Amino acid sequence: MKRLLTATALSTIVATSAFAASEAEMNAITMYYPDANFEALSDDQVTEMFAVANSGASDTDKRSQIEEIASADNPSASTAVEQDLQVYVPEWRLDEMSSAEREQMVALVTESDDPAETRVQIVDSMSDAAPNLTTGEVSALEQLVPEADYSVLSTEQVNDLRATLYGGADDSEKKSDIERIMS
Repeated sequence: MKRLLTATALSTIVATSAFAASEAEMNAITMYYPDANFEALSDDQVTEMFAVANSGASDTDKRSQIEEIASADNPSASTAVEQDLQVYVPEWRLDEMSSAEREQMVALVTESDDPAETRVQIVDSMSDAAPNLTTGEVSALEQLVPEADYSVLSTEQVNDLRATLYGGADDSEKKSDIERIMS
């Protein structure tokens, strides 16, 4: 009985093993979807994507159809790295990072094989990261000085703007302080 169960389990595992896409299929699919993760694709997805790649549709249509087929079960490499970042950095902190800070985090995660070392490097790099203003803070600042650009700020500017915004001064004093900080 144990042998029968073992044989059944092994045959199930072998029968559900990952599909090995041929080189021709991989080449045709990656032409329109370079981030394809063939290890995560099912047989049906590869077959359908290959058919689309060889169809008479325009390149733009092929690209969008292939990405749509893959989107549910085939995260791109960049999506996978973003998910890896969430292991080290809370999602709210990722949301307030600039693209340069995110790229630095991605580089740290992809280059390191030691999770403990990666965590130390990320914590060190985050200490230099400039905190961004919240959406509510930007909205309040825009009511006082709408012409200012609040998208790229230094840490000192963010701290000064918050101090001004939450200080006890009246709106005219806040406006002049904000204009001084932003100049």
